[in-house]
Amino acid sequence: MRRFIKKTYLTASTKLLTVHINLKIYMNNYIYYIDSAAIKLGNLAHELGDFKIAAEQYHKALSRLRAYKGDSMTPASVAASLSEKLQQMSRYQHAGNRILELETWRLTKSSFVKGHQCLKYLYLDKHQKKEKTPPSVETRALFEQGHSFETTIRRKHFPGGIDVKETAGNFGYFNSLTKHLLRREGRSVLYEATLIEDDVLVMCDILIKNEDGRIDIYEIKLNHEVNEAITADLAIQYTIAQKRFADRLHSFNLILRDPNSPDEFKIVDMTESLRNRVDDVNKKIKQFNEILSAPEPHIPMGPHCTKPYPCEFMAYCNRCNV
Repeated sequence: MRRFIKKTYLTASTKLLTVHINLKIYMNNYIYYIDSAAIKLGNLAHELGDFKIAAEQYHKALSRLRAYKGDSMTPASVAASLSEKLQQMSRYQHAGNRILELETWRLTKSSFVKGHQCLKYLYLDKHQKKEKTPPSVETRALFEQGHSFETTIRRKHFPGGIDVKETAGNFGYFNSLTKHLLRREGRSVLYEATLIEDDVLVMCDILIKNEDGRIDIYEIKLNHEVNEAITADLAIQYTIAQKRFADRLHSFNLILRDPNSPDEFKIVDMTESLRNRVDDVNKKIKQFNEILSAPEPHIPMGPHCTKPYPCEFMAYCNRCNV
C-alpha cells in the first residue's frame, strides 16, 4: 500500500513537473505574444495616415504582449515602441484619413466554383469545414507549381506591382486597400487586387489601372487550354469586376502556360465570352446565398464528386450515405 501511494505520488509529481516545464517553455516562447499581423496592419495604417485603424491594431498587439511573463526583453521592447507610437498619434488621431475598413463577405470565387460543381459542396465548405479532407501531396505540389508559374509571370512580364495580400496581411482590409491604391493618380499594377460586391469577394492575379483609368485584368492558370471549368471560374471574377468598374473594365484576360516551354505563356482575351455569362452568374449568386441559409441539401454522390475537381468532402458524404 505504501509503495502504491509512493508510486502514485511520484507519478503526480512528475506530471506537475512536466506541466511546469511545458508552461515555462511556452512562456519563454515570446514569438507567440508578438502579434505580427496586427503590428503589420497598424504600420500600414499609420503610413497611410489612417490613425484610427493604426491605434486599434497597436492596442490589439499590446494586449497580447502584456500577457507575456517570460524572461526575454524583446516583448517589452516591442511594447514600448508601440506605446510610444500610440502616444504620438494621440495628438492627431481624430484628424487622420479614413482609408482602411474591415469588411465581410458571404461568397468567394472559391466557394462559387464549389457551388457550380455541387450545391452540397458549397454548403459543407461553409458550415462543415472540419469535415474537409486535407489536400494530398500531389495536390499540394500542383498548387506550388501554379504559384511558382504565377510568380514568374508577374516578375518577368508585369514587374513593379503592389501585392495587396502581402501589404495588408488581413483579408478583411484587402478591398479597402485596393480601392485606395486605385484612387491614386497614374498607372497602377496590383497583385491580388481584391473586390467585394454584393457580398462576393474575388481576388485578381494581376490588375492594371492604365493612365486613362481603364482596367485590364489578367488571371493566371497553369493549364495549356481554356476549358469549361476555367471559364466558370473566371465568370464570377468578371461579374464582380464589372459591378465595380462598369465601363472602365477594358479587358479580362487569361494567361495560359505554353505547352512547349514552362516559363512562356499565351494570353487569351476572355472579355466577350465572359460578358455573356453575367446574367447566369447573378442567378447563381442568388441561388447560392439561399443554399447557405437553408438546411444541408441532400444530394446523392455521383460523377460530380470528382469533376471537374475532386471534392474535399467525399469521405463525409460516404459516411452519411451508409
